[in-house]
Amino acid sequence: MPVLACFFVSVLFFFRIMQIQLEVQRALDDTGRKLAVCATTVSSDGAALPGMAEALLLREMADRTEAETYITGGKFGISLIGSDFSGEEITLRAAYHIRLPIRIFWLWDFAMEQRADCRKWTGWSAAEGSDEDQWVYVTQTGTAYHREYSCTHLELSIRSVAEAEIAALRNENGEAYRKCMQCRYAENAFGRLYITNQGDCYHKDLGCSGIKRTVRMIRLSEVGTRRPCSRCGQ
Repeated sequence: MPVLACFFVSVLFFFRIMQIQLEVQRALDDTGRKLAVCATTVSSDGAALPGMAEALLLREMADRTEAETYITGGKFGISLIGSDFSGEEITLRAAYHIRLPIRIFWLWDFAMEQRADCRKWTGWSAAEGSDEDQWVYVTQTGTAYHREYSCTHLELSIRSVAEAEIAALRNENGEAYRKCMQCRYAENAFGRLYITNQGDCYHKDLGCSGIKRTVRMIRLSEVGTRRPCSRCGQ
């Protein structure tokens, strides 16, 4: 019976340990996020950050009742000595001991370690990365990449016109509109066509990929064979 009782206590306490770990991790994550913001207001060497981390963690642990009950020393028993505040990253390492409800063999408690990583909110400058690290915009079927999300190749000014008017209309470059080869067989029951000021085709289908833009953001190093946009890619 004593062995069986110890087994059930151990199983139940395992779930309690998971709850304690969750409370500590939430406190670490919240502390890291607040420190990331505070990093912009402290000296460049970051000498004040360790003390700020301790104070913020104590505040975050104030309402974590499970952790306060079972951690040796309560919230004051959590050490951040192994944390790293150098560079652009903040790494919080929390070390503490959890008390066992009963002695298991020779153990009354056991050590736990958790960590949280955050980037300091110190901004970004072009000098920090190469040109290959820049973000650009591409469409699903496009053959070019764009440096500006507001590029007119991405933000098309679509308008509806009567089919009888299309022959007399011109785009912003003075060019006549020609038939789109992708939607030329689409039904056009109402006699309406769709054009843009920048394009050179008219479309029967408003959902044609020639005028529909699904834009996503990728790294410049990932553009593959796409060429730079003639309008915003220079």
